[in-house]
Amino acid sequence: MKQNDQGIFLNRTAFSDSSLIVTYYTASKGLRKFVFKGGKKKAHQLFPLAPTELTFYGRQESDLLQLTSTEALFPTDFQFDPVKSTIAFFIAETVRKCVHEFDSDAHVFTFIREKVLELQQAEEELAHFPLFFLIDFTEILGVQPLVEQGGSIFDLDEGNIGKFAPQGHRTAQGEQVTCILKRINGIEVSVNKEVRDATLQLMMEYYKIHVPGLREFETYSIVQEILS
Repeated sequence: MKQNDQGIFLNRTAFSDSSLIVTYYTASKGLRKFVFKGGKKKAHQLFPLAPTELTFYGRQESDLLQLTSTEALFPTDFQFDPVKSTIAFFIAETVRKCVHEFDSDAHVFTFIREKVLELQQAEEELAHFPLFFLIDFTEILGVQPLVEQGGSIFDLDEGNIGKFAPQGHRTAQGEQVTCILKRINGIEVSVNKEVRDATLQLMMEYYKIHVPGLREFETYSIVQEILS
């Protein structure tokens, strides 16, 4: 049966000489993979985070749906900007590795779509974008650190920011934690490169603890290099 949905493009791999396996986070079906016959000829349309109108066939329970056409929901310029394109690849990889296939959540789609618009419109402070995305995404994933009033010690194992450091737990404190607290509380954040990089590394460690089966990020080192 023919179906239509909106999706945010995340990834592609070769399937045959002319076709691709493409991954989207869709508005109604969550993270889904599609066979896109002849997709290699349309590869210019398949850039990470591209918001797309999808037409496809297949049963809901099918592992692979048959994608027949794609159309941009609105234009993006990521592919023409080396910094934005690197950030787009990083965000796409984060979403792909942190959400489960077949889990449908409209809040996740709305969140990603809003971040696409933010990145599209951003002109300054791009260096902070990957870090802020990781902090904000914890709320959507249900693993946002719990904040105790007056807390300043980030207990990575327990997932909270409190006043005490439990013995044997992985913890952090200082400017990195202040940065995370401000972002969670909606306070404007501006930090130097050293603090930003350390906080990004801290959030990556936190994700590995709280997102089951999370593997190393292929784009992480590239983001660090480009944003330096």
